[in-house]
Amino acid sequence: MIKKISNSNSVWVLSLLLTFSISFMSFVPKNYEKILLKSGTLIALESAQEINSATVIAGQSIDFFVRTDIKVDDKVVVRKGTVAKGLVQRVQKAKGIGKEGYVEIDIRSLPAVDGSEILLTGAKIYEEGEDKQTLSIVLGVLVCLLFLTMKGKNGVIPQGYSVDARVGNDVMIAVD
Repeated sequence: MIKKISNSNSVWVLSLLLTFSISFMSFVPKNYEKILLKSGTLIALESAQEINSATVIAGQSIDFFVRTDIKVDDKVVVRKGTVAKGLVQRVQKAKGIGKEGYVEIDIRSLPAVDGSEILLTGAKIYEEGEDKQTLSIVLGVLVCLLFLTMKGKNGVIPQGYSVDARVGNDVMIAVD
């Protein structure tokens, strides 16, 4: 039975396809050059949309765009407009008694031109809304208790907000 399986055409074709695919998995054409993107390289980013503490939740992914091409030795390693991924770390909506809302985002990574992941560091954004606690309490005590239901403002990061991130570790990138 084993002899029958090893002599079949399907096993031969399958082994040929497997050998062929494995040889191309680690193959980098000779016209590609590996370039080192050093740790600490500055990456200018901007928010893709408005981020409001009233509408986001912790753990939500947020997009940022690369503002300019990132080059090493006059070779582009990250293209302008590439999407960097951020993650909402902490968020709180504005509450009663004038308590403000806030949002904190950590920008984590972005892809290079060859598809490899570049980890980012130093790109935390924290935005806090306006605190109206004092106003709410004073008006609630002196004028009407309904003023205690007054909410503070939510934390808002506008679309196009600029933030600088840094490359977290050295990365080898294949460029043409």
